[in-house]
Amino acid sequence: MTQSPQVWQQGAQTLCCIERRQETADAVTLVFRPLQALAVSYQPGQFLLLTVEIDGQSHSRAYSLSSSPSRSADLAVTVKRVSGGLVSNWLLDNFQTGDTLSALAPTGAFFLPADYSAGKILLCSAGKILLCSAGSGITPMMSIAHWLLDNQRETEILFLHSARHADDIIFRDELMALAAKYPQFKLSLILDNTTDAFVCYQGFLNPVLFDQLVPDLSDCHAFMCGPTPYMDSLESCLRDRQFPMHNSHKESFTPAAPIVADETLSRQFRLEVSSFGASSDITNQQTVLEALESLQLPIIGACRSGVCGSCKCKVVSGSIENISEQPGPLTEEEQQQGYILACSSRASSDLELEL
Repeated sequence: MTQSPQVWQQGAQTLCCIERRQETADAVTLVFRPLQALAVSYQPGQFLLLTVEIDGQSHSRAYSLSSSPSRSADLAVTVKRVSGGLVSNWLLDNFQTGDTLSALAPTGAFFLPADYSAGKILLCSAGKILLCSAGSGITPMMSIAHWLLDNQRETEILFLHSARHADDIIFRDELMALAAKYPQFKLSLILDNTTDAFVCYQGFLNPVLFDQLVPDLSDCHAFMCGPTPYMDSLESCLRDRQFPMHNSHKESFTPAAPIVADETLSRQFRLEVSSFGASSDITNQQTVLEALESLQLPIIGACRSGVCGSCKCKVVSGSIENISEQPGPLTEEEQQQGYILACSSRASSDLELEL
């Protein structure tokens, strides 16, 4: 009898790129498969933390999965060129089919809670799912949309996407095909610049246009991903309509704003990481991650915004202040056990940590 492959649920694995697809002039989809014979388990909307070596140094970044667990056993991320983007631009310029990199198991709190065995979404029995994205924020939305269309056919999907122009729309042809095939998939494209040859809305997503495209928000869950100003504007649109914000979910890998030091409130504590024989001073005007990095300890600070969970560590003794407004990936049990995210924590007493 053939034994089922082990499921990859935690830890790092080496992934091989089995396909590279050019989506737009500055966006590429990379399809991965673990070198080790492993089954991969993830939920639509989650992300992959990739680690690459550039000029002899390791760099890690979180990328939302654009693949769907309902369609393929392989993993795919879609990378867009960004100004000053070290890892994204390196992947676009250097990473090819057959190349390998290291990745942590898929994770993240931005997803559709679902009973996969029954193919049912637990967050709402039917109703509507509102998916709003801008630029490369479309990647987790495609994963979610594919899963919904494959498993939850009665759910109406309102898909709003903003881009600069028609050629800048990632997955443009695929989106158009889904809209033509599935009556419940309602696609609205909002472009900064357009021509009469392409059916869309021109300008920016504002309250008037939002109300026109989404006239009914009853029995709805909203998901959004894109630049911070875009999501702030969307949240304002939802609040203006008295939308229950606990039904709103957003994904962002934008680093948290740096702490503005206030010397009048500065306090100094002692930081100990006994397992590495390391110690230093730490103040309440810096993040725990910054202090650990200054000690050159092996901790990954990928998103630096309290989202990805790569900098998880454990407080053995002492107390911290959580400075993130994001709903982070730590479970209630992990928090009770003393785990924190170093990038979104600062010391409020002497600390002893375990990495």
